[in-house]
Amino acid sequence: MLSNKEIRALYGQNAVISRKDSFILVHLDSPSPAVVRRRRAEFDPVDFFCPDCPLCQILKESGIVVFDESIFDEETIE
Repeated sequence: MLSNKEIRALYGQNAVISRKDSFILVHLDSPSPAVVRRRRAEFDPVDFFCPDCPLCQILKESGIVVFDESIFDEETIE
């Protein structure tokens, strides 16, 4: 499993990192502690990854899941 230092080298110093089981959850959207707790509690790899999707299987094997809801900010939608 990657260290927090290695994850920050990949995703930036502002990344918020949490872990659930064998997965590393990387939060790029500066979430509140409550949002991080909710994401962690709700994360279920069985539901998150589609079993018939090759890309999902690659992501699942990587053990890293990235959250970034900032792309859905109203300010970025034109």
